[in-house]
Amino acid sequence: MSSIHISKLYQEIYKRFDKLTPIPFDCGEMCGKLCCQGDSESGMYLFPGEAKLFVGKENFSIIETDFLVSDKPVELLVCHGPCKREERPLSCRIFPLIGLYRKGSTLRIIRDPRANFCPLTHPEAKGCLDPEFVKEVRHTFQILVKIPQVAEFLDALSYILEDYQQLTL
Repeated sequence: MSSIHISKLYQEIYKRFDKLTPIPFDCGEMCGKLCCQGDSESGMYLFPGEAKLFVGKENFSIIETDFLVSDKPVELLVCHGPCKREERPLSCRIFPLIGLYRKGSTLRIIRDPRANFCPLTHPEAKGCLDPEFVKEVRHTFQILVKIPQVAEFLDALSYILEDYQQLTL
């Protein structure tokens, strides 16, 4: 898929999440917006082709990570202060969920094990996520895994997610 097409696809996906959130109120009120607070080296992974949508935007910087997919560094979007929901990358829009996908296996939508600080990932919060939000996250990943570079990214990311799951048992 060309970079123009993938950028348009991300923009369409973003629109679906503009008004769809994990719970019906600002979950950041529960934790002091912990997921939006990072330092100069923490942020959210950008999906393949997504960085083009953030180049030159204020309040964001893009850094390369040591996480390689196809011998290329995965890019991390670092926020410099709060942002509007409609300006966020896919990783923020689907938080605290993520797609776990290995080539040749079934796609699973899981609570992101890297998000243990989020109250929505705690066992007592089970069942609190809006079912429509979860359904849309699943639908999004069902589309994205059909794109070879995204499937490869998710396959590599799944190793990291599984390591996190082992560390948090």
